[in-house]
Amino acid sequence: MTARSCPLAYTPDPDRSEQLAARGDSAPTLHELAPADADLYRQQMEQLKETNRFATSAHVYSDDEYAGMRLFVTDDGRSGIALKDDEIVSVFSHRDSNHPRAANSMLETAVTAGERRLDCFDTALPEIYARSGFVPVARLKWNDDYAPEGWDYRTYAPFNGGRPDVVFMAHNPASVDSTYQRGSGRYVDSYDDGTDAVRAHLRQ
Repeated sequence: MTARSCPLAYTPDPDRSEQLAARGDSAPTLHELAPADADLYRQQMEQLKETNRFATSAHVYSDDEYAGMRLFVTDDGRSGIALKDDEIVSVFSHRDSNHPRAANSMLETAVTAGERRLDCFDTALPEIYARSGFVPVARLKWNDDYAPEGWDYRTYAPFNGGRPDVVFMAHNPASVDSTYQRGSGRYVDSYDDGTDAVRAHLRQ
């Protein structure tokens, strides 16, 4: 991945970087891509879906949509995170990245940039996000009609028989390094209700 321009770089807090390193996590500097490089970010997301069988749960946006977001990548371009309005989306990391286990550092960089919410399927992801202080606020039951393209129920069988809930999470600084409690968060009737619940929680 060769970016045409990387206008800004964000270095994680040194003390936190040491804590992450002690448990085997990377804490790389992230480089913010210019909107003109949105296609490069989209390509990385598409490659991930081709090489990681669990990446079918990740939504890939269009170049134009990514161009309207803030996009951050590691120096090798093989890990990244996107900020869409007030939401964290499209977190990715390839197995050949020079910065393994960088998710928590990237998430915490996104929080520093002002992001406070995200959502994901109730697979292994909420456990990762909980370590960066994200707590479940609401959840939405699986609906076969909205299964992502290419979803393999057998691959995801360990997670509610391949039909995991969507979990809506809000950042709580006091919950950094916490443990995710599977099943926590109140059920809502729609995706919009879940988003509204998280925003209301963050306004408290």
